[in-house]
Amino acid sequence: MTEHSAVSFQAVDDATIAVVELSELDSAVTDALLADLGRRVGSGEGIKLILDLSRVKFMDSVAMGGMVVLLRRVKQAEGHLALAGLSGHCLNVIQVTGLEKVFDLYPSVQAAVEGLRRPV
Repeated sequence: MTEHSAVSFQAVDDATIAVVELSELDSAVTDALLADLGRRVGSGEGIKLILDLSRVKFMDSVAMGGMVVLLRRVKQAEGHLALAGLSGHCLNVIQVTGLEKVFDLYPSVQAAVEGLRRPV
């Protein structure tokens, strides 16, 4: 899979869902992913972005750092970022590192869409 096909995008309600199509999220694709997501974040203020990570089975520290950078960019644009579908190793890593306190985690994309409908 090429870096350009690593993520597909869809709109649901007023949220943008970024479906990560890879089983491993590592430094090889993180830069391309951040650049693509960064353009979308920069395209409008108040973006609601949901990262669908349900297919991801492994992520390295660079990928986690990249998600923190993305979260900062989204917040600077007065938007909201949610992570959906994390399980297994990836969920464990997020919990062990304490990042579950930083990110809004949802078990599914649908739960994230519903969660983002509620006023903050």
